[in-house]
Amino acid sequence: MNKKQLLKPFQDLKQEIEKLRKKHLVQGLVDKFHSEKKSLEKRIERTVTDEVKKAKKFLNEQKKELNKMQKKVEVALKNKKGAKKTTKKVAKKVTKKVATVAKKTTKKSPASK
Repeated sequence: MNKKQLLKPFQDLKQEIEKLRKKHLVQGLVDKFHSEKKSLEKRIERTVTDEVKKAKKFLNEQKKELNKMQKKVEVALKNKKGAKKTTKKVAKKVTKKVATVAKKTTKKSPASK
């Protein structure tokens, strides 16, 4: 047997081993990617749910603050409306008095001549 004939089975065997090694490597990488993908998906899902909870909590706090402000504004408006009504009544009385005084003074003026 010559060298080439002896080396041929070894080379074939070596090629088979390389193919299996590459296949195993590739499959190992694929498995790693799948496991990494799953862990990333879980982490993203947790992060998203945490952020949604934070956002809901923030919105609830803002609603409470807005309700407090709304109540304060309503109370202030009620007080202001009550004050406007009294000022309007006072203003009407003052204008009536001014009008009656003006009538009296205009009537007296021509008569005094």
